[in-house]
Amino acid sequence: MGEVSWLLVGYGSLLRSDDGVGQRIAAAVAEWDLPGVRSLPQHQLTPELAQALSEVDRVLFVDAAIAGTTIEIHPLMPDRQGPVMGHSLTPSSLLGMSQWLYDHCPQAWLMSIPGEDFDLGEALSELVEERMGQVLDLLPGWFNNPTPLGPDVHNVSSRGPNRLS
Repeated sequence: MGEVSWLLVGYGSLLRSDDGVGQRIAAAVAEWDLPGVRSLPQHQLTPELAQALSEVDRVLFVDAAIAGTTIEIHPLMPDRQGPVMGHSLTPSSLLGMSQWLYDHCPQAWLMSIPGEDFDLGEALSELVEERMGQVLDLLPGWFNNPTPLGPDVHNVSSRGPNRLS
């Protein structure tokens, strides 16, 4: 069996302080040039991403969260509501679009990184800079095995949330 292919989609506005953490993580991972891993920094989720999803085995979406105190990783399922257009795309609606258009939906997760400053600005808060460092330390191993995330990290599953403090 061949190598598992990954797509990391980091999204958010680089002009809204902590909201840009997903894009920054995706840009950093793209520089690593990891085999089997493609990384796309995005301002927002667009329908064109459905094709990229159809070409991989697994996808990790990374975004800032307005609420919360810990990084969370949630498994995702495709939205079966049918195609959605416009600015209301979510990771699940993109997964559903990939399934509908290309008859393929990768295994998927959403990593939410809580922020504290979403005002206009290009700098991340100190707290989100620290959280970004934690995520970047975690990701190389996670791409090899997305189930065990280490002693401080837990997946969200049917048993409840798992978090990275």
